Amino acid sequence: MFDINKYSRQHPLAIIDGFKRYIALLLVPLVRSLLLFTGDPYSWLRGVWLDVLVLAAMVLAGLLRWMYTGLSVKSGEIESCCGVLLPKRRHILFCNVSSVTVEHTWYFKPVKAVRVRIETDAGNRRAPDVKMLLRREDADHLCSCLSAQLVRRPVMVRRYEPRGWYVGILSLITSDSIGGAVFAATLISQSGKLLGQEAEDRLITSLTKLMRLVAFWLPPAAAVIAGVLLGGWLIDFVLNLIRHLGFRAVRRGGELYIRCGIVTVREYLLSAGRVNFLQLRQSILTKIFGYYAGMVSCTGYGKGKNEQSVLLPAVGRDDLRRSLSLILPELRPAPNRWHPPLRTLWRIIWPDVLLNGVLLICWRAVWRWLPSLRELVLFLGMMMVLPAAWHLLVRLWSFFHTGIGRRQDTFTFRATKGYRLFTIVCRADKVDKIVITRSIFQRQGKCADLQIWLRSERRTRIRVGNLSIEDVEAFLAEFEEACQELELNPHIEDLEDLS
Repeated sequence: MFDINKYSRQHPLAIIDGFKRYIALLLVPLVRSLLLFTGDPYSWLRGVWLDVLVLAAMVLAGLLRWMYTGLSVKSGEIESCCGVLLPKRRHILFCNVSSVTVEHTWYFKPVKAVRVRIETDAGNRRAPDVKMLLRREDADHLCSCLSAQLVRRPVMVRRYEPRGWYVGILSLITSDSIGGAVFAATLISQSGKLLGQEAEDRLITSLTKLMRLVAFWLPPAAAVIAGVLLGGWLIDFVLNLIRHLGFRAVRRGGELYIRCGIVTVREYLLSAGRVNFLQLRQSILTKIFGYYAGMVSCTGYGKGKNEQSVLLPAVGRDDLRRSLSLILPELRPAPNRWHPPLRTLWRIIWPDVLLNGVLLICWRAVWRWLPSLRELVLFLGMMMVLPAAWHLLVRLWSFFHTGIGRRQDTFTFRATKGYRLFTIVCRADKVDKIVITRSIFQRQGKCADLQIWLRSERRTRIRVGNLSIEDVEAFLAEFEEACQELELNPHIEDLEDLS
């Protein structure tokens, strides 16, 4: 049975937190009926009895769940309990905790309630090991006990706080049109559910008029496409900006503390020894101006909805080494020692060159055959040619970017994916396996691709392409040497293809 003296219960708001998404749908008809109340309680209850019954049942279920859910922080371990009929107890040692997330949601701040997630490497990839709505003082006690475990002796505190416009650069790199469009669509549909179909229709009509006013020089179809893409990207940019303003990272011994957000503030307490790898992202524009966005892989960090595992929102090329030496000196990028030979340049870019040529020829042909639709053809042609030309530029740049470096037992892998350039830094013990693949053309050119599978919640893979056979063999020899120093058995597949 649940022992009230052994566990600390959740915040009382946890009673209704589990079904809060349905409360609005139940309260709106109740409030509407109260506004139309004529003075006869029996007739009013006759019309809303089902809503009242469902609401009471949900509150009762939440009350029972709250009574039999709790958290206990002892010396060196965390114990949680949840469940009414079949209670589940979970014991987590402090040394096994990878991260603790404390989320200060804006509407919970007045009542001092916070969401807490506790994660370990052995937990479920899709759900945290422990997730509760706690009082702020209970969450502070949990974090202080874990911090004492990670910092056992007095150490120097190192702090990293980026400028505000660096967070803007991060939003530029990570924003996309799809995320903003989904947010806008959800907002419109939810307004229809809460305020009625008429309000939803008025909102859509107003947005349509605004789109026509702004994009008056475009064809209707082109205006819709441009409006959706630009509007979605702008919404996602603003949301990312709000989530990451006020960012700061503090390193103290084995503890890595990160805080970000201005509306909903999130605090993360990471075990630095359980960080899987560092990932540096760049687009072509940020590459030209010399900026990186740094992400870090640690179980639980950036796992929640609309969260990202940010370590460096944006940092210049000159400041990268200094910033990493402050907060994550264990993982610093090394220059490329093994990279694609010059003879592979044409093999890398010829598919994009062919695609751009075909698109330009087709665009020119349609332009001549359909003179009455030249405005639409011009817009659609630009929408197809510009991304293809941009991808060609990325592929060309990837030739100079791709490669592998080493610093002691730490390896640096550089590659491209889509329109972005990636640099991943990890220890040899964080590499799950290496797969060697060769196409027919690569066999003729004596080259191979390396697929490096990294240890993380999402099973990350990075592909370093078109390395010479000599470089592949040299890298594998040094990787095996590093694994032997760490007493590991490397998992390397398809070695026979190199013969």
